[in-house]
Amino acid sequence: MVVLKKLVWTDKLSMFHEKLDNQHQTLYGYINEIIELEQLYPKSEKFAEILSGITDYGLEHFKTEEKLMNKMLYPESFMSKHIDEHRGYIYKVAMFNTNFMQPGYTEPVEVIKFLKSWWTNHILKADMHFSLFIRRQLSS
Repeated sequence: MVVLKKLVWTDKLSMFHEKLDNQHQTLYGYINEIIELEQLYPKSEKFAEILSGITDYGLEHFKTEEKLMNKMLYPESFMSKHIDEHRGYIYKVAMFNTNFMQPGYTEPVEVIKFLKSWWTNHILKADMHFSLFIRRQLSS
């Protein structure tokens, strides 16, 4: 049995933007909810429900973030790359959802590893770049 560590929110993940930080924490909560399941059955209703929830909430978060990028006039080259990351994530998670009931489904542990890695790396890199841009704009 694979034991996965829960995600822990720390200040190093903060974008210093309350709404985005709250959304990121909610997404971490969804991931931790999957990790906390006593048994990770690939085709369990609870796993499907949480995966669907994180998919929907991720889309909501991306919409919020992209709207803020437009409002703050984030440079097109950075915004385009950032949005491409969002689209890649959406595609990957949609495939997890689509394949859920298929014989070749992705094991829940692999889904969790992907979610943990993607969100942490995205926040620490792409989102932090955007956060720095926001803070510079607001301080000038």
